[in-house]
Amino acid sequence: MLNLGAAQIDITPKPGVELSGFGRREQPSTGVLDPLGCRALYLEDGPEQLLWIHADLVGVERPLVENLRRWAEQELGIAQSRVMLSATHTHSGPATVHLTGCGRYDAEYVDWLLERLKRAARRATADTEPCRTVAVEGRLELGVDRRGRASAHTNPRVGALGWRRNDGTFKAVMLNYAMHPVCFNGRLISADWPGQTATTLSESLPGKPTALVCVGACGNINPPAVGAPPEHVQQWGTQLADCVVDKLQHAAVNDAPDTTPPPAVAATTVQLPLDAWTVDQINDYANRRLSDQSGHDAFGGSYRQAIEHWRTSMTEQVSRGGHEHAEVELFGVALAGVVLLGVNAEIFSRFTEIVCTRTGRRVYTVSCANGFSGYVPTQQAYEEGGYEVEHAMLFCNGFRPKRGALELLADHACRLVESGFASRS
Repeated sequence: MLNLGAAQIDITPKPGVELSGFGRREQPSTGVLDPLGCRALYLEDGPEQLLWIHADLVGVERPLVENLRRWAEQELGIAQSRVMLSATHTHSGPATVHLTGCGRYDAEYVDWLLERLKRAARRATADTEPCRTVAVEGRLELGVDRRGRASAHTNPRVGALGWRRNDGTFKAVMLNYAMHPVCFNGRLISADWPGQTATTLSESLPGKPTALVCVGACGNINPPAVGAPPEHVQQWGTQLADCVVDKLQHAAVNDAPDTTPPPAVAATTVQLPLDAWTVDQINDYANRRLSDQSGHDAFGGSYRQAIEHWRTSMTEQVSRGGHEHAEVELFGVALAGVVLLGVNAEIFSRFTEIVCTRTGRRVYTVSCANGFSGYVPTQQAYEEGGYEVEHAMLFCNGFRPKRGALELLADHACRLVESGFASRS
């Protein structure tokens, strides 16, 4: 058994904040459809520790992660290398990352948010109980490959971990599924389908556990519809929870005495090569995008804004140098025969499949963890084109990864899983 602490705190902003995630959206927000929350888990087993904070946000930027890690080490005595901060990637939350034309970055909210994250961490570390970890997996063919190209791929695996007390009730639960939280695209604040799934899990399991619902490698996967009515989102969120609720309860009743090895945490950083163009190439690309009527039709006035801002800032980056790579962190947690692999990117679903196949391990990717660095598509996607390859970097205001970056990142992930957790079966 390990000791587990859990906490949940509301982080819903007041209506009137700008929402992040969509380029073509009228701003600001006008109300709250459902609340946003942050959930904190604290695990300790012998010398190993993990503080995981998961929030209903589009993403978190690296300075916030580093600030939280320093604080956790200083105040809670948890090593910075044992802290993970991830986001559900809801597209109906406040602007906590810098995306051009997709809601103005809200520095005041981010400052307030940091204090809420700290409060959640304090509560989780102050309320630990002995718990046993159970791991189950369901399947649901719900997500759809939004690109409609030859490389279409989805991941129907619904992974779940549960932490059960001695009395059989659950203190916490985690669900992972690869599907973009873009069900809503209006002006109401919402946690999207992860919020509904978390609510259903908490209400369906004994003990009303704290529920973390995280998105897997979903860079190419959408829900069945974007701009869906709330009742559809409620249905989809409930379907996902229902995939694992019975399995979790059955595992909690019938599992053998806990003989699994203790949890382990390992991380590595990868210098991901970028398509770092010359000034002439930047201007040529920006001009071609400006003449692309389909882009203006899809993104409205924010498209021109994103292109010109990208042109200016990329030109400045080239003049300063040091723009050839982006730092990506792979943050691995092994427990109960499962590896959770945090990555600070919107990575395509093939990534998880590659790592699972090559390592023979049950791996679940946690996207938008410990930072936000935009899309990482497959090699084939570069040949096919589309939003993730041709347009997303304009809104993210950076150079896109070089072709083959996903496959390179998968190589590093496999090495992390095989070397960092070789004995954690």
